[in-house]
Amino acid sequence: MSSPVASASPATDRRLRGYAEIGGASLILGTSGALLQMSTMPASLLLVLRMGLAGAVLLVLFLFTRGVAEVRRSGHFRRLLLIGVVVSFELLFYFASIRLANVAIGIALEYMAPVYIAVAAPWFLHTRRQGLDMVAVAVAAIGMALIIVPSLTQGASGASLPGILCGVVAGSLYATALILTKTVPGVRGSTFVLFHCLGTVVLLTPLAVWQALSSHYRFTWADIGIVLVMGLLYTAVCFSLFTDGLRFVRIEHASILGYLEPVTAPLWALLLVGEHPALSTWIGGALIVIAGAMVVIFGEPGEEPVLEPLV
Repeated sequence: MSSPVASASPATDRRLRGYAEIGGASLILGTSGALLQMSTMPASLLLVLRMGLAGAVLLVLFLFTRGVAEVRRSGHFRRLLLIGVVVSFELLFYFASIRLANVAIGIALEYMAPVYIAVAAPWFLHTRRQGLDMVAVAVAAIGMALIIVPSLTQGASGASLPGILCGVVAGSLYATALILTKTVPGVRGSTFVLFHCLGTVVLLTPLAVWQALSSHYRFTWADIGIVLVMGLLYTAVCFSLFTDGLRFVRIEHASILGYLEPVTAPLWALLLVGEHPALSTWIGGALIVIAGAMVVIFGEPGEEPVLEPLV
């Protein structure tokens, strides 16, 4: 007869795996804002090329690791297509917010998603609302405000209404995509991301071609390098890890850990371009790390069953 500790260990291991995948992916993705600002490529073209490259790599993985059987078993092919559409527009509105406003505004509004999720997830996923989740979201939101507000006050001229509206839409779509993903059990993160790539390439290629031609864009070696990094590392690897981790943890916890992405952005700015973050940025980052530690250490496991993928 196994002991309670031994019997609980597989669930604990899965939860820690989920936290590690989501946290690790978010830390790496913290560099994405800097790369996006460095690129001169139209946003839609950058999205299509990055997702097309990642999709080609993930398609090979999908075909050679029983991906078709995995999708058939899930019974949610249409929902996977819907998630791909939602993510494609979320990325487009996020990129547009950064370009039309600034990085600070784009990140701040995109990362309102955990607040939306904390409120909406119990209704849509029929899970029990936990007090710890609400406290952690509040702590993380305060931390994000401390990071973002100085940037907004120093660069208020960039706070255009179209950029703000794009950021609000992006945050709403991000929350929607995460909630939809939790309703499809037994599918690997890489399979979800393949559908993200499919939706982006199909829907946004006409816009990408039009923007590239109308702006007379010419490829540069720097932009080619950015596409390679964003496609292979950020999309194929990090997006897959983040989405795979959602299978093992509560969605509220995943969205809070996702705050590690904007937390690392000022650190990369310091290392790469010598920008020195304000004291409020360090305090805000510390609060976000504390919020993440709260859900990892004290959070309860997800309430939905885990159906392992066919690999």
